[in-house]
Amino acid sequence: MRKKYRASNTRKSGFGAAWNRPNRESDWIQLEADLSKPSSSIRRKSKAKAWIVRILGVICLCVSLPLALKWGYDRVFYENEEFVLKELKIQTDGALSESRISEIANVSIGLNLMELDLVSIERQVAKLPVVEKVDVTRQLPDTLNIVVRERFPVAWLSCPPLGIRPGDMERGFLLDEEGFLFRCLNLDDAMMALPIIEAFKITEPTEGTRIENQPVRSAVSLIAKSEKLFQGREMTIHMVKCRNEWSVECLYRQGLSVKFAMNRIDEGLHDLNVILKETEPLKVAVASVNVAAEKNIPVTFAEPIDKAAVSVNAMPVETNNEKSDNSRPDAQEKHLRSILKGG
Repeated sequence: MRKKYRASNTRKSGFGAAWNRPNRESDWIQLEADLSKPSSSIRRKSKAKAWIVRILGVICLCVSLPLALKWGYDRVFYENEEFVLKELKIQTDGALSESRISEIANVSIGLNLMELDLVSIERQVAKLPVVEKVDVTRQLPDTLNIVVRERFPVAWLSCPPLGIRPGDMERGFLLDEEGFLFRCLNLDDAMMALPIIEAFKITEPTEGTRIENQPVRSAVSLIAKSEKLFQGREMTIHMVKCRNEWSVECLYRQGLSVKFAMNRIDEGLHDLNVILKETEPLKVAVASVNVAAEKNIPVTFAEPIDKAAVSVNAMPVETNNEKSDNSRPDAQEKHLRSILKGG
């Protein structure tokens, strides 16, 4: 057996010691881990970043969602051939023609029904002076409804100094119950039979506006109320004359002339109705009445319809029977006078 010397053993032991010696390089590497809780400023910064991310996400969602909805809406309605206008229904209660309304509304077959601005169409048609109200609606998938209500004329306006003549489609003006002015579009018998309001002191009227002259407006109110009161009776107004600022003179086609106070139109019509009812049994035609007076109303009579019933001549009295017959009209006349004096 070979004897091992110390030197060799020392060499081997030296290599082993070097091999088994721990790595001294790790002595200068030190990992520092701070396990303490983060400070409040760091926590605030992290929360702020989180909120910023959330807000940006919400903004992106708010922007993208409407865009997506608009894109889908356009694809469904505006680019859909099923919503092409194929039928245009126009209803009117006056003289306006369907072609005229369609031209003013700027609507024709073939347009996209969903692209039509209904409010704009209503405004365009409502600009016509004869139009009172317009209603425009869609009826899916391909129909547009336009309903027009025209102004109903109650009288013609006449002003000789301004050259305004009744029955003239170019120079004449019609008035509705509210006093709005418009031209006549169809001069038929019904239009020619309308009452006439004659005035001499008015400003130049404008089509589509409301007349501001108070006597003319009172005359319009008188015509409308008289037609309602005497509906079904032969009491048709032919002309209303506006001569001053406090009264108007109304001429009926039956030959009756009535003077009304502008501030007592309703009361005057009531008094006239009472007078006509009381004089009807007497078979006497009333020629004129001044209902502008509140009491002691002046009344004039025309030629009696039945001369045998009401005689204005003195008759000789021969018997008691004849005397009683002749006294009967006097009693009726006294009764009528008492009514008129009482207002």
